[in-house]
Amino acid sequence: MARASATLLKTRSIIRHLTAALILSACVVAAAAQSDSAAFAKFKSEMLPQVGQKVTVVGTLHDGKQGFWLAFNNWGAYIYAVKESGVEKENDLYAHFRKGQTVRVTGTLRHFAEPAASKEDGQHGRYVQIPPEHFFFDAAEVEVVPLVPPARKNPKNEVQ
Repeated sequence: MARASATLLKTRSIIRHLTAALILSACVVAAAAQSDSAAFAKFKSEMLPQVGQKVTVVGTLHDGKQGFWLAFNNWGAYIYAVKESGVEKENDLYAHFRKGQTVRVTGTLRHFAEPAASKEDGQHGRYVQIPPEHFFFDAAEVEVVPLVPPARKNPKNEVQ
């Protein structure tokens, strides 16, 4: 009987510790989401007045869900083909630039506002995947210039 009581107490203690850890993890995730939304809100307030205008920004290229992600001003914008005719230009960007490269981008800044969900979405098993709100440049219209030249592939074998 004493052995069963000790095991029960130990199990309850483990459950309390796991519950506390889960609650702490949820708080950390919520805090990170709030800081992301605060950073996006600041970025959005700075960039919305420039939507539709030709702008030049300096940032770092990263792989993104929709194309290159250009990180600048503590947030960023995508560079992707809006129409099929821009896919070749987007592929050309991937061929000539690498992730982590610092570039100057000039193009018309665009904004995708997440549409309000309709009542039909989610009904009858229909779920529509909609990209989140974001800023972007159309790959077909953008000019990307490297600010730091790409590293030489094999500098020891080059003739000086």
